[in-house]
Amino acid sequence: MKYLIKAMFTLIAVTIFTAVAAQTTGAYLKFEIEGKTIALKGNDLASYNSFEAAEAGIPAHNNHALFVTDEHKQAYKLELKIFTAPHTNPVVGKLPFVPSVYAANNPLPAVSFYLTKNVGERSVHSSRANSKGYVEITKVANGWVEGKFAIDISHAYYDEQVIPITNGSFRFKIEKEM
Repeated sequence: MKYLIKAMFTLIAVTIFTAVAAQTTGAYLKFEIEGKTIALKGNDLASYNSFEAAEAGIPAHNNHALFVTDEHKQAYKLELKIFTAPHTNPVVGKLPFVPSVYAANNPLPAVSFYLTKNVGERSVHSSRANSKGYVEITKVANGWVEGKFAIDISHAYYDEQVIPITNGSFRFKIEKEM
């Protein structure tokens, strides 16, 4: 009987530990850039979900964004936007890259990245329709979206200036539409 109770408590403890360890809570953004690993979470990140009405030939769409809240505290400020059909949320799957300003001929769903680099000379970089890399949404559940990515992100003004971002992963809350 003594061994049975001990085994039961051990099993309960293992079950609780496994459940707690497997649970991912809160928003995060992690990636490698220029030999550094950047890991952000909590108050360093924010997200929003905005509906953009059709305008000047650009179709209506939703913009689900994850961004670094204070670029002055961060050497690399990365913003991720997932564009979806109007009034819809992201779904699991691979997404094509588009520029950070959504245009009439861009596919839906799609994703854009915008990087502000504050190391050395300040520069800005943006995804393009032909950016090399991938973005995959791996999980959408309980009001959260998770995914992974890698991108060779181009300078906003000079195509030949490319910075590779690798081993990227993210998780953020799907906010109420505004």
